[in-house]
Amino acid sequence: MRIIVTRSGEDAELQAARLAALGHQPVIHPLLQIDYPALPPIALDGVQALILTSRNALRGLSRNAAFEAAKSLPAYCVGEGTADGAREHGFAHTVTGEGTAKDLVPLIAQSLRPQAGPLLYLTGAHLAFDLEAPLAQLGFAVTRLIVYESREPGEAAAARFAGDLRSGVDGVILMSPRGAANFIRIVKGFDLEREVRAIRCYCYSDAIAGALSKINGLTVAVSRRPTEAELMQLIGPVAA
Repeated sequence: MRIIVTRSGEDAELQAARLAALGHQPVIHPLLQIDYPALPPIALDGVQALILTSRNALRGLSRNAAFEAAKSLPAYCVGEGTADGAREHGFAHTVTGEGTAKDLVPLIAQSLRPQAGPLLYLTGAHLAFDLEAPLAQLGFAVTRLIVYESREPGEAAAARFAGDLRSGVDGVILMSPRGAANFIRIVKGFDLEREVRAIRCYCYSDAIAGALSKINGLTVAVSRRPTEAELMQLIGPVAA
């Protein structure tokens, strides 16, 4: 099958390679572009642990002068991909959630004490789920630091995406509600609602699938859990 990968950068290449290994033809069209702002050295004094929401949060941290010192702290990671990346960068102590930020709340509550120090919460500018409020309710001091920003692709990129939708693809992978919203914007802006009814949208979560309700007649499949392994299992190999 010809499947559009909507991640960006290294994550897109990794996902495309997994699809190719299953016999599919991946086409990369990022729905969000990632930027990393220049930040002064991050203050780590007294911090007892880090919370990393994604590989992009890890990449944002890796660009900071405090990165080497940060690797001595426990890293609570949203998803296996982020945890794998943290270990590859030299973090000795990682704790992995099931795939969403919400899953980290009980793990943090079970293993950390509020009085041991604040938590440094490294995120993008937009959040699917804000960990700060539930952790504050448990008594934790949480400092949120934005280490990356995501933005919509330009009109030229949107036109290329629309061109592939028009020429014929079998599926589109959607990884976030914001990405799904950009997908809808392109579909409606280029008058492609009839064309996309012939494809399948593979969604990382129910929240993403729900964002697609603005287009009638879409075929939507949702991963059982928001992990890359479950997503690839959902898509499956090309039939022999």
